[in-house]
Amino acid sequence: MSHGKKVAIVTGGGQGLGRGVAIALIEAGFRVAVLGRTLSKLEATAQLCGGECLSVACDLIDPDQVRAAFAAVTEAYGRIDVLVNNAASYAAFDLTEARDEQIVEVVTQSLVAPMFCSREAIIAMRRAGGGDIVNISTQSVLTPQPTMIVYSAAKGGLDVFAQGLRNEFRGENIRVLTVQVGVVANSTLDTSDPEGAAKYMAGLQRAGLEKAFVFPGSTPADIAAAIVHAVTAPRNTVIEDIIIRGFEGPAAG
Repeated sequence: MSHGKKVAIVTGGGQGLGRGVAIALIEAGFRVAVLGRTLSKLEATAQLCGGECLSVACDLIDPDQVRAAFAAVTEAYGRIDVLVNNAASYAAFDLTEARDEQIVEVVTQSLVAPMFCSREAIIAMRRAGGGDIVNISTQSVLTPQPTMIVYSAAKGGLDVFAQGLRNEFRGENIRVLTVQVGVVANSTLDTSDPEGAAKYMAGLQRAGLEKAFVFPGSTPADIAAAIVHAVTAPRNTVIEDIIIRGFEGPAAG
């Protein structure tokens, strides 16, 4: 089924920032497909979206599953206009204590998976006459933080990948946006790995970085609003980089 609305795919759409981005895109008039490993979480996002939101369970580090997922979205909606590469592995660990599979998982989920997804998205976007790829990055690429250095390195690779996409597909009406986020309020690191979160904070203190990285968290809705602004900008305008973090403004009243 296909009609005039544009179509966006959001990876890691079952929780946190991905869920916030999916909801914001629906509110902006997009049809949305959320991809991730846990179908129940994706379906919960679809319920919250209230619009046309397709849940597609997919292991993003498996290229065959990625191909199948993008084919399912194209079959359902007829086109793909926006890809938000949000899914990543945020595991916090000391490098010398890390298991082999922990290192591999962080790199594959945070760097290789977005490459697989971007490849499929660009093939579809060419048919649609253009599109937007949004890569969620981190401010820690500038100052890699203790216990998160593998994650920071993978995201640094993602930033270089974005620059390469702009060069390789220049002239094909495919815009590429990198969004460097800081702390996300109620992040999955805090909720799913409290031990890792505690190690992370201790590492910041040892490195003298706590003042640089401990600040209010941005809400998923606030980050999502910036993404929607970028992907709905006139096609003769490109927003290539956004750096966003929480801000302590004047108290209300």
